Amino acid sequence: MARKEVVQYFDDLDGTPLDENTMKVTRFSVNGNHYTLDLSPEHAEEFHKLLEPYIEKATPVRGSSNGSNRRRSGAARGSKAREIRKWAQEQGKNVADRGKIPSEIIEAYNAAH
Repeated sequence: MARKEVVQYFDDLDGTPLDENTMKVTRFSVNGNHYTLDLSPEHAEEFHKLLEPYIEKATPVRGSSNGSNRRRSGAARGSKAREIRKWAQEQGKNVADRGKIPSEIIEAYNAAH
C-alpha cells in the first residue's frame, strides 16, 4: 500500500489554506518576546504596512536580541587567557587554571603590557 503524507499550511490571520511556495513566514519581536506568523503574501504586506510608521521612527538594534551571544568587552578568551594566567602566576597572583579570570588581574596584565 502506498502512502503519501501532505502538510497543509494555513494563514494564521484568517485560517485560509496557504501554498507552501508563496506563504510568508513573518517573524517579529515586541518587548523581548519573539513571534512568528504564517501569512498569505497579501496579509504579510498588510502587516508590514501597519508597522511601517513605527519602524521609520524606531532605532535599529544590531546583534543578538537576548544578549546570550554577546561577548563581554573585558573577558579574556583562548590563547590570550592562557597568556594572562601565565603572567599572573609568574607575578605570584592567585588565579585558577580554568574559568573566568578576575577583572583585576586582566586590568593589571593590560597595565603591564
